[in-house]
Amino acid sequence: MKPLFLIADDSESKRELLERIVLRNVDVKVLTARTTEEAHGLIVEHVEFAGAFIDYEIPSENGPAVIAHLKKHNPNCCIALVTSADCSHYREEAERAGAEAFVSTAWPLDRVETDLNLLLAEWKTQMQ
Repeated sequence: MKPLFLIADDSESKRELLERIVLRNVDVKVLTARTTEEAHGLIVEHVEFAGAFIDYEIPSENGPAVIAHLKKHNPNCCIALVTSADCSHYREEAERAGAEAFVSTAWPLDRVETDLNLLLAEWKTQMQ
């Protein structure tokens, strides 16, 4: 069975972009959530997530709440906050919740893709 990867983001286009990048880099099954409730439900149902990209501004709580919930259930999960804001406060809050990385989709697209590709390459062995 393939490892699981969670993408929690309320933007359909961003979820699709992130899923394409993930699947291009690692052999995983991607599950997606549009809200914190959906993400929490998937985390409880599939505790074994190997990796996750979580948005900050996701309804109805926020990304760090999802990150903390995921880390509580699976402390070994590789997690990045991937958000449209380039905000140090968001980064710090996500890191306190347990995220290992921060990527802003407000950065130029080639930088976003490069950063995500490098991050996934780094995580690849941990996620198998």
